[in-house]
Amino acid sequence: MEHFFTQAQFDLLYGDSSDLVFFLIQREHSFEYLFVNQSARLIFKENPIHSSLDEMVSASHGEKIFQHYVQAIDEKRVITYQDFFLFSDVELVNETSVKPIITNSGNYILATTKEVSNQKEIEEKYLFMQSLLNMNVDPTIVVTNEGKIFDMNPKFEEVFGYHLTDWRGKHFLNLPFVPAKERSAVEHLFDSNLRGDGKSSVLVKRMKSTGDKGTFLVSYSPIMKNGENVAMYILLQEVTDEVGLKESLRNTRHILESYKRAISKAAMVLMTTRKGYIVYANDLFEDITGYSTKDIVGKHITALEVDQYNDLKMKRMWKDVFKDKMWRGELRNRASNGSFYWGDTTVIPLYNDQHNIENVLIIQFDITEKKNVMLELQSIEKTFDLITQNTNDLIAITDEKGHILYTSPSHERILGFSNNDMANKKFSDLLPKHFHQTWEDDITNRVNEEHEIRLELQFMRKDQSKLWTETSIVAVKDREQPDKLQHVIVSRDITERKNFEEHLSFMAYHDSLTQLPNRSYLLKSFPELAHSAEVKATSIAVLYLDGDDFKSVNDSFGHDVGDEFIRQFGEALLKSVRQQDLVARIGGDEFVIVLNDLSRDTEERNETTNGIIQDIKLSLRKGWSINQLTFQPTTSIGIAYFPENGNSIDELLEKADAALYEVKRMGKNQYVYYLE
Repeated sequence: MEHFFTQAQFDLLYGDSSDLVFFLIQREHSFEYLFVNQSARLIFKENPIHSSLDEMVSASHGEKIFQHYVQAIDEKRVITYQDFFLFSDVELVNETSVKPIITNSGNYILATTKEVSNQKEIEEKYLFMQSLLNMNVDPTIVVTNEGKIFDMNPKFEEVFGYHLTDWRGKHFLNLPFVPAKERSAVEHLFDSNLRGDGKSSVLVKRMKSTGDKGTFLVSYSPIMKNGENVAMYILLQEVTDEVGLKESLRNTRHILESYKRAISKAAMVLMTTRKGYIVYANDLFEDITGYSTKDIVGKHITALEVDQYNDLKMKRMWKDVFKDKMWRGELRNRASNGSFYWGDTTVIPLYNDQHNIENVLIIQFDITEKKNVMLELQSIEKTFDLITQNTNDLIAITDEKGHILYTSPSHERILGFSNNDMANKKFSDLLPKHFHQTWEDDITNRVNEEHEIRLELQFMRKDQSKLWTETSIVAVKDREQPDKLQHVIVSRDITERKNFEEHLSFMAYHDSLTQLPNRSYLLKSFPELAHSAEVKATSIAVLYLDGDDFKSVNDSFGHDVGDEFIRQFGEALLKSVRQQDLVARIGGDEFVIVLNDLSRDTEERNETTNGIIQDIKLSLRKGWSINQLTFQPTTSIGIAYFPENGNSIDELLEKADAALYEVKRMGKNQYVYYLE
């Protein structure tokens, strides 16, 4: 089939563009790729030409793209939308312009996508690669879970000669250094690591920018976000030769020796004779205590100003040592300037060849700061009490079985429950009934010391009104029963945000002008209506309504009057149908009515449908007034029945539209049933 636009013309216009350009034709239930430019070709694993949209794009992404394309064709105008082409779920990254081209040979889409957000790139780098990527000495790239390159470090660019600006957003299997015969194996390894069941590292040979082949150990590390693998961190570590390995071993030995020396410098060390005369003190002892080695070597340990607080401990310490025991405890000592310091002290007897104690080794780690922290903790407990008295967050502590041990005063201010109300309650008693089973069976069983649970939780106020919160739950050891856990639950009011989210969800499935359900709502809800009809052995009528000469209202009286006219038309339809029926607006002056629970007897069904249509016509004849203007519109109607004329809403709309076309051919203000 020839199209008005040729491959040569397309390449001439868009072949060198850095933007992603797609040219598609509308098919019955999808769109088919006809041409894409080179930049767009590289984001696909395979050539998309003559493949459908849903074959080349993930289901969730494809559905959104499909809706934008259909909207552009239905509204016969260019639309622009933004989406997150990479793996972020917070900021918008790409902007796509969709131009509909409607010809006698078919409906076409020319879509152009370009990157619009640099700030998002900075934020994502901070989250995932601030320390892991740019500072890594080995070549590293980050690839989204769809296989598209998100970032690469300078070492990757240097070793392989590719540049991030040329390859961002393109599929990593298209990198020239991946041999064609290995593509399938590399793809399988990538996918299996995303699932968590693949081999995390593998040896490969890859061509470097110098023209030499190198052997690399490739390691795959999934990047998690909100419990999902959103990307893959791929590191290529070049395997060195034997000389290099030996050098690495020497370096490692040197590092270990340095580490050993560093550890020895972390502790104060004293050595005495068995009678307590000092024979050695290390430099750290001098630094912390202020006593110099020359002043204390040869003197008895009692010459040091040991705090009287430790007298009894010191006596027990020496007794234990001479009973062939190692002693461990905390001692408070006095430095030469009179200040106190705390030492985590280990005293070890050292034996000679005759197994007699010859020396005593005393090792002390300075824990003065730790002790000060313990004092600060007491102050923190007082601060915690102050915070919980004044915070707007709901703070609760329960035992493992969910019995409430503590609630902050905010529970009374926000939920209306006093301390007396909380007595003998379980935390689940504060939640609506539909949360009880989930809380008892799932959430409380998943709380442990290693992981924090975050979720959106609904509370029930004392007056039975509901409150949405963002809740964090952590487990801590019970101080009195270390083998038991307590649950600390902190909840913050997000009711306003939830209401806004519910509004957005409503708007996604409803027409913004009339507040009636839209085409998306029909697509989502009809399978359930059809299933119900099958179970009850009933029929469904789909009425496709097209207002007669509605465009003239806009042209004659302006958009404000035109918008109010459409709203009034929708209300007139709602007044004319039954409670179980559905009225939707799917286009400018196009409406759909779904009549449920109709008889499958043709005569009885037609009688019911005709009666509702007459009610619609009567309601329209009564009309309405806008700005002292009176309107009595008419409408043309095409009708199709489930299951005779189709099993899906798409089939039924197509048949009803065909019947509507016949009405328009005959005239206006009439209705026609679809006949096979």
